[in-house]
Amino acid sequence: MLMRKTALDKVGLLDEDYFMYGEDIDLSYRITKGGYKNYYFADTKIIHYKGESTKKSSVNYVIVFYKAMVIFAKKHFAPGGAAIFSFLINMAIWLRAGLAITKRIVERLWLPLVDAVVIYLGMMAIKDYWSINVNVAHYPPFFMQVVVPIYIGIWIVSSYLNGGYDLPVRIPAMIRGLLSGAIVILVGYALLPEDLRFSRALILFGTAWASFSIAALRLMLHASGLRKYRLADAIKKRLMIVGDAEESKRILSMLMMGGNNNSFVGFVSDDSNAKDDASMRNFHLGDTTSFADLISVYEINEVIFCGKNISSSAIIAMMGTIDSSNIEYKIAPPESLFIIGSNSINENGDFYFVDVSNLNSLVSKRKKRIFDVCVALLFLAFCPLLIWRVKHPINFLLNIFQVLLGIKSWVGRKGDEKVLRGLKPGVFSPDSMSDTHASEVTKDRLNALYAKEYNWKNDWRMVLSNSKKAGN
Repeated sequence: MLMRKTALDKVGLLDEDYFMYGEDIDLSYRITKGGYKNYYFADTKIIHYKGESTKKSSVNYVIVFYKAMVIFAKKHFAPGGAAIFSFLINMAIWLRAGLAITKRIVERLWLPLVDAVVIYLGMMAIKDYWSINVNVAHYPPFFMQVVVPIYIGIWIVSSYLNGGYDLPVRIPAMIRGLLSGAIVILVGYALLPEDLRFSRALILFGTAWASFSIAALRLMLHASGLRKYRLADAIKKRLMIVGDAEESKRILSMLMMGGNNNSFVGFVSDDSNAKDDASMRNFHLGDTTSFADLISVYEINEVIFCGKNISSSAIIAMMGTIDSSNIEYKIAPPESLFIIGSNSINENGDFYFVDVSNLNSLVSKRKKRIFDVCVALLFLAFCPLLIWRVKHPINFLLNIFQVLLGIKSWVGRKGDEKVLRGLKPGVFSPDSMSDTHASEVTKDRLNALYAKEYNWKNDWRMVLSNSKKAGN
C-alpha cells in the first residue's frame, strides 16, 4: 500500500480499534471520503501464506473478523443503520461461532465415539459367549452399564495420550495406548473389592477386540481415500528442490536431520556448474524452464524453493505453470533452519525445522503438558516445605500457578531462541545445566539437543537439579 504522507495527515493513520481485519478497509474508505481515489494495481504479485494468523475454521477467526465489521458499521454508518447492522453482524457471529464450535467438537469426537460403540458391542458379545460357553456365571447389568464404559474410557484416554488419535493415523500408537490402558485397568482391578472383580479374561479379550477392531476401522478409513485419515506410514511425498547444488544439499541435510522421511527425487537448477558437483550429479533433473514437465514426469507432489537462489517473482512464475492443487510448495529462506509453507487457510501447513522432530510431535507436547501439571501439583502439595528452600518464595508460587494455567512451562525458552520457538517461556531453560558463561553457540547446541531428543525425564532432572531456583 503506497500513499502520500499528506493524505495520511488528512484522513488519519490505521485505526487501533481494530485488532485484526478491517483496518485496511477503514483506511481506504476514509481516503475516499477525504477526496482521494484508490487504485488497485494488479501487475505485482506476492506470496502470502494466507490464514497463518487465524485459521478460517477457528472460532477466533469468526469472532475477530465479524467484530471488525461491527466496528466499521458503528464508525461510518448512521446511528440507526449502524444499530441494525451491528445486530445482524452479532447474530452472524454467534451463528458462525456456534457452527464452528459444533464442527470442531464433531470432528474431534466422532472417531472416539465410534470406537467406543464398536468396543462396547464387542464386549457385549464376548461377555455373552464367555458366560454361556466357558465360565457359566451371571454378570449383573451393572457390569455393562458402568464397568465396561469405564474400561472403554480408560482405553480411549490412554490411546489419546499415546498419540492414537493424532493425524495422520498411526495404528502402533493406538495399539500401544490400548495396551497401556489394559495395564491400568488390571492394576485397578487388583485393588477392587472381591464383589467388583468380574473377570480378568474379559479385560484381556476386550483389549484384544479393541486392538483388532480399531486397527480394522483405521484401515477402512485409509482405504476409503479420506486424506485426513491416511496412515502415516503410507504418506511419503515425492520431493523436488529448486535451487543450486550447494543450497539443495544444505536443505536436504536439514530434512534428514529433522527426521523428514519424504522421498527426495532430485533438484532443479539453472546453475551451469550443477552437473559438476559429484555428490549431486545424479540428482540433477534439469533447469527451471522444464519445471512443469519435471513435475509431471517424476510425479512430484512437494516442491521446496531455495530463497537464496530463486527470486519471489520466479517462484510465482513457476507455481503458475502448474495447474494441479495436489502440489505442495515451501520456501527455504537463506541461512535459516526453517522451511516454511502453508497449503490451506483452514489448517496449519507442514513446518520443517532441523533437529526438532521429537519435540514438535503432538505426543511430546501432550506429555510435556501433563508433566508440567503434575510437577506443579506436586510442588503445590509440598509447598509448606519447599517454600523455605527456594530463593524467591513469592515468585515460586507465581510460577506454579502460571504453569498450571499454561502460561509457562517448567522447562522452556528464556528468550527468543529460534531452536525453541515452539515452546512456552520456561522457569528453567534447557541450557541451565551448562556454565552460565557458555558461548551462544554452545547454548544453541544444548537447546537443539534437548529439542531433538526430548524426554520428560530430562525435564524432571533439570527441575530437580535447579529446584532452589524455581522462584527465579
